[in-house]
Amino acid sequence: MKKTLLVLLLALGVSAAASAGQTQKKFVLGNTDIVSVKSAYTGQTHELIIVYPDSYWSNPDKKYPVLYFTDAYWDTPLLASAYGNLVYDKMTPEFIMVGLSYPDGTDVGSARVRDFTYTSMWTAPGSGKGDQFLNFLEKEVAPLIESKYHGDKDNRTLAGASLGGLFTLGAAMKTPDFFTGYIALSPTVVWDSGAVFKLEDALARQHRPLKARVFISVGSLEPGQYRESIEQFEKQLATHQYKGLQLQSVTIQGMSHGTSKLEGYLRGLKWVWENRQ
Repeated sequence: MKKTLLVLLLALGVSAAASAGQTQKKFVLGNTDIVSVKSAYTGQTHELIIVYPDSYWSNPDKKYPVLYFTDAYWDTPLLASAYGNLVYDKMTPEFIMVGLSYPDGTDVGSARVRDFTYTSMWTAPGSGKGDQFLNFLEKEVAPLIESKYHGDKDNRTLAGASLGGLFTLGAAMKTPDFFTGYIALSPTVVWDSGAVFKLEDALARQHRPLKARVFISVGSLEPGQYRESIEQFEKQLATHQYKGLQLQSVTIQGMSHGTSKLEGYLRGLKWVWENRQ
């Protein structure tokens, strides 16, 4: 019995030592690149996380729809998974994803407050640089993707959650003819006493069309005041009856601010490309 136990322990020791000597494999997302861009508009260095569709390499002349999304440092794995399922079920066309990110070591919390808000608040130092970030996206990122990475300039969608959702709605108000789709998940429309409501009202007074599909979602378990402010914004947007606007608003039952994101993206991506393929 003792001899058997000794042999077993020796075998386990050899096995563990062999395993320790092996190089561990890491799981990485395929079909991806990280591109560094120094912006003349923000004065910052940004990173783009590009996720290519499976057919990309075999179709060098094809132009693909493009999804630009905020908070890529968090949401790239989530969106890569959502994308695969949507394409498999033929609910969207194949599209390129371009995640807006930052170099390692960046204080992401401060950076997103700076870049995703269009007005500054004294309680949030450095905030209110959304116009510069929007210029970076529209005048530097999109031209790069369309000239070098086969992006379709006539089929762009912008998406984001929370402050990223606020940035997305602000982009719709400021440049309503640039993107064809907007996905705003739990957007922080309460920012700066509802400054985005004023942006929407300013657009309405210009009598400009908003030829895009806009998807807005919120989780049913989010705080009441937060949900109500989003509902008020949706009503204001619908009331102005923009020419070309198609609006879909969804309350995701049983989910809150973070947990509603996956379903929001699935539904939003399906909506912006539904019957457009």
